[in-house]
Order: sequence, then C-alpha cells, then structure tokens
Amino acid sequence: MLNVIIEPAELGRAADALMATQKQVDAALRSTLGKMAKWVKTRSVRGLSQDLSMQQKVIRRRVKALKAKKTSDGQQVSIWYGENPVGLIYLGARQNGSGVSASGGRTVKSAFIAKGKGGGKQVFKRTGSSRLPVKRQAAEVKPDADKFIESNFIDSAAFEAQFYKVFEHELQWQTRR
Repeated sequence: MLNVIIEPAELGRAADALMATQKQVDAALRSTLGKMAKWVKTRSVRGLSQDLSMQQKVIRRRVKALKAKKTSDGQQVSIWYGENPVGLIYLGARQNGSGVSASGGRTVKSAFIAKGKGGGKQVFKRTGSSRLPVKRQAAEVKPDADKFIESNFIDSAAFEAQFYKVFEHELQWQTRR
C-alpha cells in the first residue's frame, strides 16, 4: 500500500493566503485526492507498461483508483494494483515451431495454444510426457511491479509538487464559487 503524508501546515498556508473556510479546504482536499489518484494511476500504467514490456491495455485492467473517503486520521484514497501473473494469451501469444512466443521477448518451449475451461484460448504446456496434465502459462509481474511502484511513487518529490499544485488550483476554484 502506498502511503503519502501531506503536511497540514502547507495546506494551511495556502488556505490563509486565499482566505478559505474549513469547508472550502475540505472540498478542495477531497477533489485533489481524486485527481491525484487518477494522476498516479496514469503514471503507473505508463511506467509499468514500459517496465514490464506489456501493452497498456493489459495493465490498465489491473490498476484501480478507489474513491476518496474520510477516516479517523484524515482523508485517504486507495489505489489497487493487481499483481497476479498475466496469462501469456493476453500478451499476443503466437504458436511457432518450437513453442509459443509473446510480446516482450517471452518464449515458452514446447507450449501450445488451445481452448481452456470456459471456452477461451490459453497457452498450455505439458507437465509430463503424457497427454495430460497441462499447466497454464503466465508471466510473473509482482517483483518488477513492486520495484517500480516503490522507486517511483513512495517519497516522490514529483508527487508532492503535483499535489500542492492541484490543491492550490482546487482551493482557488472553491473560493471563487
């Protein structure tokens, strides 16, 4: 989980400069949190796509920004990352003479594409020398995704700068209403 703590003193300075009420500050903060969640989601999708060598449409389904909510220690917004393995079929898998290849240089020797349970195509590989059992093939994303998220969003100066910029804009809008 990504935790970023915003200093109330910084928010207070902006509120004092614009002579904003507490109600206006709360509304601006709520709006800012929603916009920052979308900002982090967009940056995450772009960066993870490049880092993991996957299309953005595959990653986009695995990153969700949840609504801002009020808690006992302030307001918070959650971002969920689906880090379970991605089936190779979603990475443009193609069967060739030696097995299956997918985007990002992923290859599995002796694998094949066939219909799985539920009727959709999947990439399988036999686990023994007989016809069955077979195992569905997927690409691991968790270690690389965790490394990317930690290095780019935890204690990020860019995040804080963007947060204060958006907060000041939202607070100006609230005071003009």
